[in-house]
Amino acid sequence: MLLTMSFMANAQLLKDRTNGKMTVGFDLFTDVNQGKGGYENFNLRTINQGFNAYITYNMPMGESKHTVSFGVGVSCHNYYIKSAYLADPYTTPMAFTHGYTKKSKLNFNYFDIPMELNFRIANKFKISFGGKIGFLLSSKTKIKGKIFPVEEDSEELEHMWEVQYRNLSGTESVIYSAFARIGYRCINLYIGYQFTSSFKKDKGPELMPLSIGIGIRAY
Repeated sequence: MLLTMSFMANAQLLKDRTNGKMTVGFDLFTDVNQGKGGYENFNLRTINQGFNAYITYNMPMGESKHTVSFGVGVSCHNYYIKSAYLADPYTTPMAFTHGYTKKSKLNFNYFDIPMELNFRIANKFKISFGGKIGFLLSSKTKIKGKIFPVEEDSEELEHMWEVQYRNLSGTESVIYSAFARIGYRCINLYIGYQFTSSFKKDKGPELMPLSIGIGIRAY
């Protein structure tokens, strides 16, 4: 609550000082994979949380309160894998190994260039439609579980390992997405769809997330 209030206070201050020409926003969402690739032992958790953060420059449409906006931002997508893990992230095509895992996830971070149309209704409601190009900043997999064999006479009891691999093979360096927001004052319902898979064709699982969540932005 305190972080949200602080964020909104600063975002509103920026918009007031720039006479509404600059907007800062933040979205928190869950990803539902729409990819059709069939990979053995690959199942996702129901909730796969991620977020967007962005700043846009707003240009009015004539004399109206509606605007055309463009800007920059960052986005983070996490995919939590159930009872499996990526044993070798540097070979293609990727194979997921079945095993006991306390945590197993794929993570992708992007630098975004968004563009959108904003329509203001009764000065309190806003509907926005747009698209964005995302440039891959980093990719990794993080695993915690019983993923490496341990000798029978080992003194380790739990046999738990925690491993992180960066710069996964076969990832797409550029992705394309569309999104929409419906907002009342500073609160927004956010929905986005990624048209490009996070992995290149036949190099890894087809990850094309449908993102659904809530956001905040200065109004």
